[in-house]
Amino acid sequence: MKTSVLFSAMISLSVLSTGCGGTSSNNCIITANITPASAIGDHSSSPANLVQFSTTGSASGNCPMLPDTVGTWSTSDPGNTSISNQAGTVGLATCLGTTTTPATISNSGTIRGKGFTSATLTCR
Repeated sequence: MKTSVLFSAMISLSVLSTGCGGTSSNNCIITANITPASAIGDHSSSPANLVQFSTTGSASGNCPMLPDTVGTWSTSDPGNTSISNQAGTVGLATCLGTTTTPATISNSGTIRGKGFTSATLTCR
């Protein structure tokens, strides 16, 4: 008797956990980008040596309820580029010298747990 009651309870729980239609719906769409995706600056000419980057993003559908975070900006080539934080979502990059390869510009923030794509900055 105990076995049949336990078996019935397990069947009932599995049916209830599948929801309507027998499948769960996860149609979460999250975008988290840095714009522009790539830029060129001239290190020898002001204000052409400045490039403004910003974070853009959205979440729609059945997404996790994780908090968005405001990140800090960074560059992969601090010898030739710098980037400052302007209100967290905007970074102002400065070309200090010529880059041999594009510098990667990043922001450590997140939208519902998804990190931002990186961008590139070429300085001539």
